[in-house]
Amino acid sequence: MPELNVPKTAIFVQKTHADSFWQTNLQTLLSQMQIKSLEICGAQTKYCVDTTIKVAHHLGYQLQMVAGLSTTTDNAYMTAEQTIAFYENVWQNRFLELLK
Repeated sequence: MPELNVPKTAIFVQKTHADSFWQTNLQTLLSQMQIKSLEICGAQTKYCVDTTIKVAHHLGYQLQMVAGLSTTTDNAYMTAEQTIAFYENVWQNRFLELLK
C-alpha cells in the first residue's frame, strides 16, 4: 500500500495459515531480536487474529492490543462489530491487555 510509510529496515513474514507462527520464521526472528512482547492488530478477527493471539500467548509473549484494531466481515450470526466486541471480551485479561 503506497499510503504506508515502510522503513527500509522493515521485516516481512509471509504466512499461509491463520496462525502467524505456523511454518514461518516469525518466532525465530522474534527470538533473535529478543522480543518478548507484541502489539496485535490485523484482519479476520475470528480466524487469523484470534489464532495468532492464542498461539503467541501460549508461547509466552506479553500481548497488547488497542481496542478496535482488528477487522472482519459480517457473518450469519453477528455483524462485524459484534464479532470484534465478542472476541475482544474473550481476549481481554485472559490472553492480552486490551488498551482503550
